[in-house]
Amino acid sequence: MYPQPYLAFVAHFNRGEYRACVEPLEELWFAQRDDFHKGLIRLVVGLNQIRLGLDSGPRFLLATARELLQPYQPRHHGLDLAALDRWIATQQARLDQPQIDVAPFEIALDPAPSGASAEDAARNEQRV
Repeated sequence: MYPQPYLAFVAHFNRGEYRACVEPLEELWFAQRDDFHKGLIRLVVGLNQIRLGLDSGPRFLLATARELLQPYQPRHHGLDLAALDRWIATQQARLDQPQIDVAPFEIALDPAPSGASAEDAARNEQRV
């Protein structure tokens, strides 16, 4: 099964709640101190800053997110990082347009390692 904070991140991300993604990702990053979770944190902070109308911060954050996530491609922790990288590149290109918002992207995790779906894993974690 995927850890509950990871499933919380996916749920928030898919709803476009990028600020809410930070806490569960930080929980994972503090436990593992890896570039995968650091890259995802930079991604969601950058996306949140785009929503706030900022420019230079998102450019830096999206670029470093891509750099940090690149070694984990094509897939890691059930996430299609190659597709995510293409989407991030699209968001970077859109930064030059006036009044942009974040284009939707939905994370669809691979089946959980135990054979349960991510949704089953989320339901099981909520019961505990």
